[in-house]
Amino acid sequence: MQPALEFRGFGLAHRRPGGDDVLLEGVDLELPAHGFYLFVGRSGGGKSSLLRVLAGLVEPREPAPRMSGDLLAGGTSLLRGNDAERRDKVAAILQDEGLLDELTPRANVELALRAAGRSRRLAPALLAQAGLEAPPERTAQLSGGMRKRLAVARALASSPQLLLCDEPTAGLDGDAARRIVQLLRDAHDQDPGRTTIVISHDVAAFAGIVDGVLVLDRDARSLRLEAADFQPTAADAKMPVGDAPAAEPEVLHWLRRWTLQAAAVAETLLESLRRLPPVELGQVLRTTVRFAVEPALFVAVAGAVIGGLATFFALRNNPMHGGFETALLTGTGKVATAVLVPLLSGFFFTARIAAGAAARLGTMKRTNQIAALQMMGVRPADYLLTPMVWGMILAMPLVTLAGVVASALAAAFASTTVAGVTVVGWATAWFETVDARDVLVVLAKSTLSGYLVAVCCYHLGTGPKRSGAEVGEAVNKAIVYGMALVLGVHAALTFLVYA
Repeated sequence: MQPALEFRGFGLAHRRPGGDDVLLEGVDLELPAHGFYLFVGRSGGGKSSLLRVLAGLVEPREPAPRMSGDLLAGGTSLLRGNDAERRDKVAAILQDEGLLDELTPRANVELALRAAGRSRRLAPALLAQAGLEAPPERTAQLSGGMRKRLAVARALASSPQLLLCDEPTAGLDGDAARRIVQLLRDAHDQDPGRTTIVISHDVAAFAGIVDGVLVLDRDARSLRLEAADFQPTAADAKMPVGDAPAAEPEVLHWLRRWTLQAAAVAETLLESLRRLPPVELGQVLRTTVRFAVEPALFVAVAGAVIGGLATFFALRNNPMHGGFETALLTGTGKVATAVLVPLLSGFFFTARIAAGAAARLGTMKRTNQIAALQMMGVRPADYLLTPMVWGMILAMPLVTLAGVVASALAAAFASTTVAGVTVVGWATAWFETVDARDVLVVLAKSTLSGYLVAVCCYHLGTGPKRSGAEVGEAVNKAIVYGMALVLGVHAALTFLVYA
């Protein structure tokens, strides 16, 4: 029988500013098929790094790990094969589970089934197999143990040949951990073609369950397969000391990093255009409604304040003391309708929406929800970027319209109150020089601004996130960069059209 995993002279090292941090070197090992293996080693020794390489979850915006030799799963190279081949063979349960809290537990499993080309009607059976016959309606209501069970059910949706689990018992008490271990073993035994590898420091929970123990020896930079009764020693739990990594010029490292960042920006722009035809129509609709409704009142109030105050001060401080009121209203109406209110509406929209969008994406990145989408075969661009682009392209003009209407109504009220101008007289003067070209320019400015802000939020939110501080930094950048983009678009188009 073909081995489940084959390491052929395999080496793995992280690229660091001061040099490579070598994890594995020249590994030759065959892992027999249909085994249930515990994967142990020192904390920080590279177990999760190897799992992410197996799962194809290498971060594209950072220098990729240096790999040598070859790594095969079921006879297919994971280093030279394509992502589709990998998804057909490999599934992973990550330590943070990566559950989509915006979906119900059943919808989480249905999404994985759909991505695997299987019937969504299998979801209840998979949930029942994981011990979730009647889960709560909201994923956020699940307990820690239930979240682990749901993660197992979702991973099994693709019926993988190789199932990888990263600390599936972390944070659970002894009884709950043992139940998760037994669930994984039962799911493994039901598929004679499956091989399961579980990273865990909780060796006791797996006693009598595993078929072998895979040991990562950081000092020797090697992997070896031990018998099922193998017990790690105290030395196996210590942090690696090892030799100093091979030197690499820091300039080269940072040049590589900045090159990847520039390439990532270009890739995000290309993805936003390439994936523009929507696939997740429901997601597009929900995103558009949310983006239009949430800031509408805020922008309308802001527009009313701007229009009302501009008209009030224009009429109250009229140097002609009541003369040329029509001309004042005409000029104020043109500037407010075509330039000022659309610009400030774009600012207020961005301040309200960009922060939430970047925070949501940053959190999804940090908690491995985006990695889970990739593992299921769901393109993050289809599920997140395209709905965001369409949401902002459609919502920003609508919200801008709300600001313009509110501004006009407030201006009418101010005109009547300050100068006694009739509503008809105000409307005639206010919109006298506003024409179809102005409407088209405002539409172009708000649409282009919405597109660029969406791309900016997606790019910043889906970058590497290792802490809450990095999520917060992405939120701040999304607001600042988004407003800068709005200002640039409005200034450029206004100058080109009206100069």
